[in-house]
Formats: sequence, C-alpha cells, structure tokens
Amino acid sequence: MQKDKTSILNPIRHIKSNQQLTTITEEIEELKSRKEQLIFQAECSTDKDMMNLSKKYGQMNNNLDILDSQDISLQKQLEKDAAAFREEKFRPEPEQYTELLDNRIQIRPDFRDKLIEQLKGTFGKYYDYHHRDIAANEVDYLNVEYPDVFSHRAWELKYQREQEMRRNQSARTKKKSYDIEL
Repeated sequence: MQKDKTSILNPIRHIKSNQQLTTITEEIEELKSRKEQLIFQAECSTDKDMMNLSKKYGQMNNNLDILDSQDISLQKQLEKDAAAFREEKFRPEPEQYTELLDNRIQIRPDFRDKLIEQLKGTFGKYYDYHHRDIAANEVDYLNVEYPDVFSHRAWELKYQREQEMRRNQSARTKKKSYDIEL
C-alpha cells in the first residue's frame, strides 16, 4: 500500500527512475555491441579467446616496458661510450688518424652487416630501414665522424686496391709472356 502511495504521490520520481533505467539499459546494449565488434575484429570466437588475447596484449605491454628500460640504459651507456670514444679519438697523432680511419673502414661493413642481420632476425617484418639510417647517422654524430670524409677515404682505399690488383695482373702477364719466349 505504501508503494501505491509513493507511485501516486511521486509521478515525477517514477518518470526519472524509468528514464535512468532506460538510459542504463541502452548503455549496456551499446557495451554489448562494442564487445561483439571487438571480438570480431580480434578474430576471437569466445570469451576465452578474448581473455587469451588480453593476456597476449598484457605480455606485449610488459615487453614494451622492458624494451623501454633497456633503451634507457643503453642510451646512457651509449652516451658514456661516445664520450669515452671522443676522448680517445683525439688522442692519436695526426699521422695515426689516417691509419685509425682505415682500420674503421675495414671493420665497419662486417660489423654493420652482422648487426643488421641480427636486428632483422629479432624484428622480422617490423625491421625499419629508415630507423637504421637514422641510428647510423646518430652513431656518426656521436663518434664525431664526418660521413663525407669517411666515404671519401673508403673510396681512396678501394681505388688503391684496384690499382694494386691491376699492377699485379700486368706483372703476371709480363712474366707469363717472358716464360713463353724462353
């Protein structure tokens, strides 16, 4: 009987309650619809599949956190190593600098190729050549290397090797022709 009195005495309250109930019901239906869309997009057929996917995303986020922390520590180490290298770089005598540069030119391609293969293996289809080039430029900058000087010296060394090979080939040809005449 009290319920009847409340309903009759407070029709406004009753209308507001119905509106709230309708709004909440609509929101629930919208959430259900959104859930179905997400399940479809994630190619999951059950809630269990969705939970497994959620766990995978959680693990991916943990891996990203680990990679971020490693990146920070490696950045710090890179800065320390770059500072130490810059200090060492300016220690050689000027005549030793060319020898140092020649050694770096010989070592760098092999090391770079090995590192690129390792990164490609780690990142697979997500390997990004653009980021590799940016990183290479940053390494050159941190090493206080000028890419033009480096590439010019590499070209000079290659040219010298080719000239040496041509001289050796012509010397062998002359020796063969001399042996044939005898």
